[in-house]
This record gives sequence, C-alpha cells and structure tokens, in this order.
Amino acid sequence: MQRYFVKKGVINFKSLSAVISDKENVHHIRDVMRMKENDEIILLENDGFEYLAKINNISNVISLTVLEKNENKNELNTIVDIAHGLVRREKKEETLRRLVELGCHKYIPVVMERSIVKIDKLKENNERIDTIIKECSEQSERGLLMEYTNTISFNEFLNSAKDYDFRFVCFEDSGRRNEKSLNDYLDKLQGKKVIVLVGPEGGISEKELKLLDNNDFIQIGLGKRILRTETAPLFIMSLLAYMTEVGGKHE
Repeated sequence: MQRYFVKKGVINFKSLSAVISDKENVHHIRDVMRMKENDEIILLENDGFEYLAKINNISNVISLTVLEKNENKNELNTIVDIAHGLVRREKKEETLRRLVELGCHKYIPVVMERSIVKIDKLKENNERIDTIIKECSEQSERGLLMEYTNTISFNEFLNSAKDYDFRFVCFEDSGRRNEKSLNDYLDKLQGKKVIVLVGPEGGISEKELKLLDNNDFIQIGLGKRILRTETAPLFIMSLLAYMTEVGGKHE
C-alpha cells in the first residue's frame, strides 16, 4: 500500500479527515499512481504512527477519511546517529538513501581536516535532501523521517556528542589490530543513544583522533579491509541493525 509523509495538521483528528494539498504528493497520487475514489493509502505525520485513510475526492487536492491509527514498529530499538566527515554531494546523497533504509536516526555532516570538500565551496540543496529522505522513508516503510542537520564544525560536533550514551569513531588501524568492534558492545547498546563518526575521503587526522580520545570516543575497527567513506556508514548501520534487531536480543 502506498505511503505518504504529510505535514503536521494535514490530518484532522477530531473529524477523522485529511486534505493533502502539497503538489508533490498530489501529483504522485493522482498522476503517477492514478488512484481513484475509495482507494486506500497510509498517511504518516512523522510521529511514529501510521494512519490508514480512504480517498474521497481527487482534484487539485486529495480529500480523505481516516479509518485507522496504528503504531509503526519498523524503527530500530537503538537510536543510531551517523556523523560523517564532509564528502562530495553525489557520495553524500547515495549514503543518505541507504542510511534511511537501514534505520539511521540522524545524519550529521562534519567539517574535518582532511575533507576534500571545503565548507566555503559547499552548496547545500536542502529541498533535494528532504525529498531523498522522504521518498526513501516511504519506500522502506519507516514511521519516522531520518533527521539531517546542517554542516557543523569539528568542535561543534565534539560538544554535541556529549549527550550520547556511547560515542564511537571508526579507525582503520583498530580493525587491522583486531581491537574493539561494535560487537563487543552489543549487550550495552539496546535502547541507548549511539553516535558513530566516520572520517572523510582523506581519513581522520592525528590531532582529531587525540581530541576524540579526550572526549571519550571509543575507537572501533570495521575489519581488516579499508572501506570507502561512503561504504563505512552502511556497514555500521547494517551491523547495528542486525545486532540490535535481527540477530540480537530484543523484544
């Protein structure tokens, strides 16, 4: 069944009705899917619930009757945020698509010493990013949209990371030495708030590693092979999703 994230206020909970007026959703329902009256869709307000609704009328707006409210149970039971050293637009967009599918809670782009992309030349297209996240969230049947933050400095990142229960940084030397991995923390991550930092194309500098160590970041390896900067976040999310949801201990 087709799913559509809508803005707050689209659903009138008193009258159990809804009116979709934004052009993107109207176009998809009317012109792409060619839906008719009495067809049913699922509406999402980014509140963790999904609302089954029946179409009453299709014109320049879509009017609906809300039939059911159900809890969406497709989110991970551990909050996982990915901080990522600044990378080129095409790499970031592909990474965003996969992170949404894998259940990432938030994506945080960070300016780092070895980032190839420079902040003064960065051109953010937030509307395009919002569309990517929305479409991927609908396709993967998520109940919440992945958050995307504005690009922040490394010092801002360190300060914001203090709010997490666990702080990890991926470092290739740790993997080669067979040191700590995410698997070592499986029993401790359930229901916690976790952040994982992945470096940019050029990796993480010694100065940054020292600052991370001083801020209680745990260095973890991702195996003996070197992963590309756009591959590492997907490896992390896949591993954490399996550990905490599919193959781990969960209700």
